[in-house]
Amino acid sequence: MVLMTCLVVGVLPVPLAAATPVSGRFTDDDGHPGEVYLEWLATIGAVQGCDPPAYTRICPDRALNRAEAVKILVDTGRSTGFLPPIPPSLLDRVISGCDLPTNRQPCPTESLTRGQAAKILVGIFDLTAPTSFESPWTDTVGRFYQEAARIAAYHGLWDSSLGQFTGGETIDRAELARAAVLAATGDDPCPANPFTAARVDSLRRRFPGQTFTTYAYDTRTGCAFWMHPDSRLRTASVFKVMVMAGALLEAQEDGREVSSWEWSQLVPMITESANNPVRALWRNFGGSPWFGRQAESFAMSQTTPVGDTQRVWGRTTTSAKDQADLLRQVLRGEWGPLEEPYRLRAWELMTSVVSAQTWGVTEGVPEGWTVAQKNGFAGHIANSVGFVQQPGGEEGYVIAVLSNGWSIWTRGVGVVGEISGWVAESLAR
Repeated sequence: MVLMTCLVVGVLPVPLAAATPVSGRFTDDDGHPGEVYLEWLATIGAVQGCDPPAYTRICPDRALNRAEAVKILVDTGRSTGFLPPIPPSLLDRVISGCDLPTNRQPCPTESLTRGQAAKILVGIFDLTAPTSFESPWTDTVGRFYQEAARIAAYHGLWDSSLGQFTGGETIDRAELARAAVLAATGDDPCPANPFTAARVDSLRRRFPGQTFTTYAYDTRTGCAFWMHPDSRLRTASVFKVMVMAGALLEAQEDGREVSSWEWSQLVPMITESANNPVRALWRNFGGSPWFGRQAESFAMSQTTPVGDTQRVWGRTTTSAKDQADLLRQVLRGEWGPLEEPYRLRAWELMTSVVSAQTWGVTEGVPEGWTVAQKNGFAGHIANSVGFVQQPGGEEGYVIAVLSNGWSIWTRGVGVVGEISGWVAESLAR
């Protein structure tokens, strides 16, 4: 099979506005790291939903087969001026066969591998790299995609920080979407990913007995980043943000202001991480069933509340994304039940944390930025969540860093700060 490399001279790719929020046409990629790229491809007609006929879902983590990938990339190439109209009968000409060395079988239903994707992208978008550019990959020598992987690295289509391309791995729709947008536009609408493969590997090697999960969301661009998204870790006192949100929601639903007694409990609970106020609020609003309802009220589907006694509250498990999404509701009102007067009370509390507890998400934040935060620290747990707001505006980034497995929580403070610093380096700009 011949790999098509046509380029329409003088036709520029569709510009990509980095600061424009995503359209949000799909319901299952909200806050996903692939959302910006998938939504952009949807605007040029290169992708549809994965649930016909409604087409409201995009299935960002679903593996692609070769036929689906070719259609997406050819449509992207045509929409951005890299390819002329191609009859459907000739679509297989943009992909090499799967039966080396004869290359006569396209195997359209087979899963797409990273090496195959590199070959197609380099061909469709006519990508090149200087001969002086040395490949960062240590595992591509002699592979059919060796040169394509080198060129892809030059254009930043994949993270090369670890030096491993793993070209035989299958890729999902979100990964292909990002590579396609970069190949078509020459520009990444998102800031640099703070969680590079090299950094994640460094954590694994330095702290083999600890577990981490992190999520960050840039409110200015809609770009999201995560590390170990499937992990569900214990919250320790981070769960107090949900208790605070629930208490504020109670006042709102009663049509009243926060009572002086409620405020007397909320202030030490958030600013000093005091535990006795949690028990008092807990009893006042109905105990464990009430706590469970708050997870439902704020759509925290990845959080499992644990209650009953003060000793087990911190065993509530959660995801970093759930914690970040809670802050987007409680502090920013992007969605969710809390109205502005009650969100302002939450902001007041979370920007008044005592100095001894302002570690974590504050690391690396430039002077003049404002941090609303809550940390969780007890036993083997060191967590930090917050919203970092840029000077003179309402935008910034939401971040949640969770870590479990320390011999004592104080040993995790520096590492939580290190991870937070990576995010600040990328997003505090």
